[in-house]
Amino acid sequence: MNKVLHHLHRAVECDPRFADAYVSLAREYKKEKDPSYYTKFIKKAISIDKKQIRELEKQQVDYAGQNLFGLVRKVFFLELEQKRHLSNLLIELGNFHFENGKIKRAQRIFEDAEMVDPLNADVYYYFGLVYLKRQKYKNAHRSFIHCVERDIHHAGANLELGKHFQRTKDYHLAEVHFFCALETYPYEPVIHILICKLCIKTNDLDSAKHHYESALSMDASSKNRKLENILNI
Repeated sequence: MNKVLHHLHRAVECDPRFADAYVSLAREYKKEKDPSYYTKFIKKAISIDKKQIRELEKQQVDYAGQNLFGLVRKVFFLELEQKRHLSNLLIELGNFHFENGKIKRAQRIFEDAEMVDPLNADVYYYFGLVYLKRQKYKNAHRSFIHCVERDIHHAGANLELGKHFQRTKDYHLAEVHFFCALETYPYEPVIHILICKLCIKTNDLDSAKHHYESALSMDASSKNRKLENILNI
């Protein structure tokens, strides 16, 4: 056992209700390529979150019965924060199964995450990825739209929507979504390359060259001889 794992195990021994300690422990086991311990500890953190949410719900009822509505409001917002934390953990676990090819299990967990926090944009992004994997493109498109409705700057969903609109030759909307993603990650070379390719399709070669050179300045491995030939570089 490495030192990090040792100290994290000590942390959960000291405070068994500290969900984030279990999360850190799970992620460390993931780095160590031990999936069984990863899922064990991430599920433990999820269980703690669920219990804390039930306790917060009970507190609200108790405070309301005492006409302590200021405290009801305070606990309500604490509950919302806890639900977002739980939803994010469920998404992380679902993505773990998704990456390991367990698509049905991943989708069920994403559905649980949506029930906990339907305003969490990431839920709909991962729904979109599941639908893409299943080649249900209309459902995927709808999910990515739901995602950006909740978070207009969600880079992943904007990139997927940009690719979709580029395929359907709606280049203006493709540009809008690619640039939304670029606002979020201005130094991501992959986004600059996507915009470069879009600009080539719209015959805006000056802009294409600018974005290609931007990508290259950020990451030399972005070099693409085919693009350079088109742009006469």
